[in-house]
Amino acid sequence: MPTNIVNVTEKKYDTAMIVGARPNFVKVAPLLNKFEENNINVLFIHTGQHWDKNMSQDIFHDIGLREPDINLNVQNRSMNEQLGEMILMLDKHLQNKIVNNVFVFGDVTSTLAGAITAKNNLLKCFHVEAGLRSGNINMPEERNRMMVDSICDKLYAPSNDAVENLLNENISVKKIKNVGNIMIDTLVKNYDQIVSKDNFEPSEFSIERDYFVLTLHRPVNLTDHNLEIIFSGISEFSNKFDVLIPAHPRLKEYIKKNKIDTSRFKVIDPQPYIKFLGLVKNSKLCLTDSGGLQEETTFLNKKCLTLREETERPITVEKGTNKVIGVNKNIINEINNVLNTKLATYEEIELWDGKTSERIFEDFYEK
Repeated sequence: MPTNIVNVTEKKYDTAMIVGARPNFVKVAPLLNKFEENNINVLFIHTGQHWDKNMSQDIFHDIGLREPDINLNVQNRSMNEQLGEMILMLDKHLQNKIVNNVFVFGDVTSTLAGAITAKNNLLKCFHVEAGLRSGNINMPEERNRMMVDSICDKLYAPSNDAVENLLNENISVKKIKNVGNIMIDTLVKNYDQIVSKDNFEPSEFSIERDYFVLTLHRPVNLTDHNLEIIFSGISEFSNKFDVLIPAHPRLKEYIKKNKIDTSRFKVIDPQPYIKFLGLVKNSKLCLTDSGGLQEETTFLNKKCLTLREETERPITVEKGTNKVIGVNKNIINEINNVLNTKLATYEEIELWDGKTSERIFEDFYEK
């Protein structure tokens, strides 16, 4: 990917779109493509927050997302170091007013850095996926969401509960619009490939029977205590099911550093978007601490157990296929229960129709 491109600041752009992590890429792709299909000049900035090739470049190619104009290459540092460096580097590009508007996505460190830098340069800032709340202020993502929503000029919410959260924080209704879930746009576009047997080859991962998919990346779960509970609980099923772990770099590093035994599981690299969701679609069960995967399993009508105490996506529990179970020794019973329970087909969720980017684009140009 290109690093800082010297002459990019000599050009005038209508808007900037700032991303940094794998979930951001899935959200920005349909909106960036929509703008550029309509001949809108977009300054596309990647902070480099997710620097691993499997978490970044491979995803770009897989979902049809072009190379960024600027890659800040912030890479793997502490959260505060990343935030500070991102703000300093973004400021160098935005302070010359080469754009009038900035879009940020989701709830990662790059989202907060983009919003702060935009507002400090008196630029209009638009938050895509606004209003999600878990109620757990100890989660960095929750703090990011709340701070970003408090300073942005327009808040594009993915659901009615997100709108209610914003109104309950006394944010003006004029700033808020429910446009639906933009992650679903990318899923709808690639759905045929995701479900195609041509893109699913179990032997590639030595899968010989029904299997679980397990993803973990949140610091709260990357402890000896939580991993012991999770791994020992899932191990109880390893005689009957394969357990596939597409390992986030943070998890892989923790396993290696602490010499954790994963011999009963199949630990693999993070997979490209289509292949990963193909693995999810064909699995017996998904266990995760991810937010986005709760939505993707709901849309794909796959059983999901969320290894957290709360979720910012309650709609996946109310109308979807997700159950929040926390991390405790009851995990064995929870897995048994969900395996023995017939899956209720999820109710159609309002505005999960693959047209969120269109609604944002239309609203943006009515502003």
